[in-house]
Amino acid sequence: MSKSTWRTAPDPNETGWPKGVPYIIGNEGCERFSFYGMKSILWVHLTALYVAAGMATGSASENHAQEMVHLFIAGVYAFPMIGALIADRLWGKYNTILWLSLVYCAGHGVLAVAENNLTGMGIGLALIAIGSGGIKPCVSANVGDQFGKGNWHLVTKVFQAFYFIINFGSFFATLMIPWIKKTYGTSFAFGLPGILMFIATVMFWMGRDKFVHVPPKPGGRIGVLDALSSSLLFLGLIGLPLFFTDILPGWAFFTAMAVSTGAGLAIFFVRQGKQQDDGFLAVLLTAARDVLSGDAKKAASEAGPDAEPIERSWFFAGAAKRFGADIAEGPAAVLRIISVFFMVSVFWALFDQHSSSWIRQAKQMNLHVDLLGMSLDLLPSQIPSLNPLMVMALIPLNNFVLYPLAGKLVKVTPLRKMTVGMLAAAAAFAFVAILQERIDTAAAAGEQISIAWQVIAYLIMTQAEVMVSITGLEFAYTQAPRRMKSTIMGFWLLTVAFGSKLVIIVTQMPDMGLAQFFWVFAGLMGAAAVVFGLRASMYQYRDYTQ
Repeated sequence: MSKSTWRTAPDPNETGWPKGVPYIIGNEGCERFSFYGMKSILWVHLTALYVAAGMATGSASENHAQEMVHLFIAGVYAFPMIGALIADRLWGKYNTILWLSLVYCAGHGVLAVAENNLTGMGIGLALIAIGSGGIKPCVSANVGDQFGKGNWHLVTKVFQAFYFIINFGSFFATLMIPWIKKTYGTSFAFGLPGILMFIATVMFWMGRDKFVHVPPKPGGRIGVLDALSSSLLFLGLIGLPLFFTDILPGWAFFTAMAVSTGAGLAIFFVRQGKQQDDGFLAVLLTAARDVLSGDAKKAASEAGPDAEPIERSWFFAGAAKRFGADIAEGPAAVLRIISVFFMVSVFWALFDQHSSSWIRQAKQMNLHVDLLGMSLDLLPSQIPSLNPLMVMALIPLNNFVLYPLAGKLVKVTPLRKMTVGMLAAAAAFAFVAILQERIDTAAAAGEQISIAWQVIAYLIMTQAEVMVSITGLEFAYTQAPRRMKSTIMGFWLLTVAFGSKLVIIVTQMPDMGLAQFFWVFAGLMGAAAVVFGLRASMYQYRDYTQ
């Protein structure tokens, strides 16, 4: 089957599983194994590299490695904004996933051959961040594209399989790759995830004739202008503040921000002159212009008594008059959700420390365990495998036991679940802070604390993840109008990137021991949970039933 004969819409009469699903599930399993396998050994290896390069020793090398790990995580979760736009507006999901998967493979290849060079590691991680981040918003959307009216009832099951394969790949990769690194060396440990990513790419390519290929809109030259303008705006407003604050001098940093943002806006207005867009940015800029010109106030005063609230809004009334109430409501809904999401960045700052500071703590503990009659000496970077294992256990426990019981006492809403989850995250970090103080005291006496104590922290933090992460996705999806769902998912992933940036900022504070570091985040999370709870109490839920 050639490109010209690829299906662009699912068959509404098909009632069984789409033929492309096995290729997508197989691709996801291999890709997640490659990502989490590489990530599991990243902090340990970078710490050793900083020492070997003579750039830092002791806690300084650990801090430098922690900064680099979280810079990488920030990249992985910032680039989805660009990946989603390129897929929707220019290349389509299939081409975006395929070509950026090759970039992803190249990144793994660089890590495997340049693993003993900090510059090589930086290049490899940058390529993986672009590849992994770029395909992230496209993969799950590509799954949904395969289903039509006749088999839509199977969508829930396919996403359950999708979620299972993610945790399955994460669990086994986090157990296996640290052991492979110890047994066969770093090059092989980085190379094997690269092989799995290449297999994932080939598997995805093999399904090309089975997939539904939803074409990009608008595509062509207008799509190129969309991609260029959005990429430049992303660089100016998000990319430079996230990744270049410590690299460029102040004057160069702000000049680059101004030039990139200005060029992005200029290209956007050229695009608007060729073909009017009614997306998030177009509506938002139109609304801002109408406020400044007074057109918004005039439109709001002219709205009749039966007008929609958006048509009487001080900010969006002009845009509602120009584009229609339904279209103007989309960006308004996104801004409402973002106002709730803002504090969630602090949660992600805590959660992603599974890959850094919690491994630092595990290094200082007694890793010998007796389990099911076996005597095991675990590696510090294997301990985070507890997280995906606990996730698979806690989801049914919450859905079938804890939430129904809580529902008998109070009304269980998504934002209330998220507030409790954020408080649980604060408790988890208070626990590891107290545990670190005990570790330091024991070390002074020549003793070690058992790793079993960290299992308790993982249990609390994973419960927090289930209540915040999964519930947050549910909240975002249900509270966003249909045409804004991709946009809001991009902003949701950006909260993860901002969380990693927060970790980098705190890590750079001088003379901070690990226990104090944990206490800082416990306090930040507690304060963020209170602010989040107050904002959540004022949020008015909307019904956007599709």
